[in-house]
Amino acid sequence: MLEVSNSQVIFNKRVAETLLQGNHSVTLIMVRPYDKKKPKVDIDPRITVKHVDALVEGIKADDWEKEQAKMIYQDIPMWDSRQRNMMKKMSMAMTGYCEKLVQNKEFLKWMADEKFDVVYTHMYDFCGIGLNHVIGVKAWVWLNSGQMMDWVADQMGVPIIPSYVPPMLMESHSAMNFYERTKSFIGLWLFRAIFPRMVPASETEVFRKHISPDFPDLYELSKQCPLVMVNSNELYEMARPTLHKIVNIGGLGMRFEDAKPLEKNFQTIVDSAKKGVVVFTFGSVTRMELMPEDWKASMMAAFAQFPDYQFILRYEGEDLEQIRPKNVHLSKWLPQSDLLKHPKTRGFISHGGYNSVQEALNSGQPIMTIPLFGDQPRNAKMAQQLGFGVNVRKTGLCTETVVAALKEMLENEKYNNVAKRISGMVKKKPIKPEELLLKWTTFLAEFKI
Repeated sequence: MLEVSNSQVIFNKRVAETLLQGNHSVTLIMVRPYDKKKPKVDIDPRITVKHVDALVEGIKADDWEKEQAKMIYQDIPMWDSRQRNMMKKMSMAMTGYCEKLVQNKEFLKWMADEKFDVVYTHMYDFCGIGLNHVIGVKAWVWLNSGQMMDWVADQMGVPIIPSYVPPMLMESHSAMNFYERTKSFIGLWLFRAIFPRMVPASETEVFRKHISPDFPDLYELSKQCPLVMVNSNELYEMARPTLHKIVNIGGLGMRFEDAKPLEKNFQTIVDSAKKGVVVFTFGSVTRMELMPEDWKASMMAAFAQFPDYQFILRYEGEDLEQIRPKNVHLSKWLPQSDLLKHPKTRGFISHGGYNSVQEALNSGQPIMTIPLFGDQPRNAKMAQQLGFGVNVRKTGLCTETVVAALKEMLENEKYNNVAKRISGMVKKKPIKPEELLLKWTTFLAEFKI
């Protein structure tokens, strides 16, 4: 897996730790593609962790994040040159780190000598599929840390019906109007025409250059995948066709027990809330301190209109100290799970990342989304369609829209009731994701399907 964010490391750690429960011997290969600080995630010491540096020249993590932040807080069309340049850089980074790994003969020998029974490869790119082919492991799993990626569905033969299954990067849900269905159809057509020529093609050339001129095309090789595991759950995922080899493990490793006691500083804030607490974070990748100044001012002004609620923000900057109202509290780290499960918490403000949406449901909290990029607009629409989320589009973010969304989430009990109902369904689902992961892994290891 790539060490690109805390959320990705946490999901893969949950997979690894679940496999430990089935008495499997687990090795977690963590690849660092650029000079980003290693995520601070505690991993069970029984797991063998193999850190591999595959640093790509010319890519600085801090510069990359700042450039990305400038774009994600704006409304930039996919065909804009800035978007194309960012996609080109991402493709170069994927190909660059892959070439570093393929050239690392010591690493390839180590992988072959380990004689793995089952290999999990991440959905970010196709390099892991090629490496697995090099060492000859037939039993492998294509692991999706969020919803099933469009290219995974397409390669597995899962029907993508554009009239009610929008592309992952499209801001829509299954109930689309004619205009949205047209966009969905065009988006699917463009994806199928363009994507295979990007990362899969360039990474295939890496293997043909360093392993064998006859190395199979990675995009075609991916079709041989025997099993796909998806960090999703049919109880809240958009309705779509599926296949027997698609296994949903959404909610894996998330605990349902009550919140642990809060540290004193957080407990003091919670105790001071007359009506409740609202937790606000944009996740582990997006840097909130790089938000536009008008966003910061609008949010602070909006939060000030809810003096009976205490707002707790994960925020690493210092610039809000002078403008924040008394009911807004900043911290560089949050005990997020324990705060969301606290009985005084009334809502969650998020960018709409899939892990954040799942954590809101796991905690039974309504969510106010401000989607920024990637699959977040689609996730926000999903929460809205299911009835536990309200959505603020970044193009219309101002004090008035934030106030209106907060009033709807906090004062309309519908959102809280739906969130609690779905949370209860997930908690009492007859077959747990941990059981699915363990039984399918054991089955795959035995029969090499």
